[in-house]
Amino acid sequence: MLMLTRNVGKAIVIAGNIRVTVSAVNGHQVRLGIAAPAGVVVDREEIHRRRIEDGTAQEAPAFNIDDHVKLVADARRYRVLRDRVCIDDPSSIVLATQGDTVIGGGDLDRALDEELRLEALEQPVVQSMAANPLEVSNGL
Repeated sequence: MLMLTRNVGKAIVIAGNIRVTVSAVNGHQVRLGIAAPAGVVVDREEIHRRRIEDGTAQEAPAFNIDDHVKLVADARRYRVLRDRVCIDDPSSIVLATQGDTVIGGGDLDRALDEELRLEALEQPVVQSMAANPLEVSNGL
């Protein structure tokens, strides 16, 4: 369990779209404000337990990391197409021009992969600190 300390007015963010804010503290009672997307059910624990007993509790959908990675990869590929090629109808088969050549299918996939690979190579590399913080550089 993650334990956090927050002051009144401070918040935590869960999964990027659920915000829990400490609204007030009165003795041993804490008032929380919760902002969540419309489809997210937010209940007090005792209400949730009662819903489980009644069989009316909604379970969160299972998180599948493979689906998430694919979704992110598809979004990056679409961004490359959107930024460089005119896409009139995203639901149709996409053909792109590369010079004077029209490409699609596997050739388009390979071209996108190559462009994303080159884009990643252009990103600055962030060096991490030495694994041992006591390690001293030879230059000192």
